[in-house]
Amino acid sequence: MTTEISDDGPVERYLDAMFDRLTGTGPAGRRMLAEAESHLLAATAEGRSRGLDHESAERQAVERFGSADDLARRVPRAAGNPWTTLRRLTIGTWAVAGTAVAWYGLSGILTWLLGWPWIRLLIATDRFGTQPDMCDRRWFPSDPVVDCVGQYHGQLDMVPAGGDRFPYMSVAISGVVLMAVLIVVRRVTVVGTANWTPARTSLALAFAVSFGLTGAVLVFYGVIGLLTWAPDRALSYLTAGLFALVIGVVAAYRTRTPSYSGPRPT
Repeated sequence: MTTEISDDGPVERYLDAMFDRLTGTGPAGRRMLAEAESHLLAATAEGRSRGLDHESAERQAVERFGSADDLARRVPRAAGNPWTTLRRLTIGTWAVAGTAVAWYGLSGILTWLLGWPWIRLLIATDRFGTQPDMCDRRWFPSDPVVDCVGQYHGQLDMVPAGGDRFPYMSVAISGVVLMAVLIVVRRVTVVGTANWTPARTSLALAFAVSFGLTGAVLVFYGVIGLLTWAPDRALSYLTAGLFALVIGVVAAYRTRTPSYSGPRPT
């Protein structure tokens, strides 16, 4: 048993919304739209056979089928025109840049937190080239007590190429805000559809390469600094580098996530 779709009913509105969100998906989007219409027609007919009125049957069919936004986001992307490519590049750049800003600022915060035990360890092992007990006693009774930990911590690089005066807290907040705004915009506008959003694999690969290479370089310099010339700077390189490597590894794992191949109605 089949039935017709109301001109302005729940099913028609749902299909219109899905059509808008599938812009730029090519044949995969057309197949999704056709399958959605076929399924919703059958579900509406089934509801009518159970005694529901036409409006209620369509509404129940739509509710059971799932969110148009969620389904549209899973459809594979088609090769788009230059404007589509530019939109996807803009969103991808936004995502990478926001994450990079947050990573840089958070690296400074982590270094600041780890810096206190790190400086104490360097002082205790005489890695600054001074006497290990210089912070524990006065050379002359009139000498003031030297706050060596605070003094050296103030000279500690919180992030690569940034000292203790670098506004790492503000940078971290800025990055988090950028990412939060992107998430909200993708959820409530067409920016979350295939016409705007890069393919998951491509975006994950961009994260994996950029953060993976950055992390490897920073860890290398951190190890060199730790072993040779600048143990007080090594902590920032190691912290930021390991943090970047974690992001890169997670992104690389995401490239293995299979793409959506078709609708999964309930």
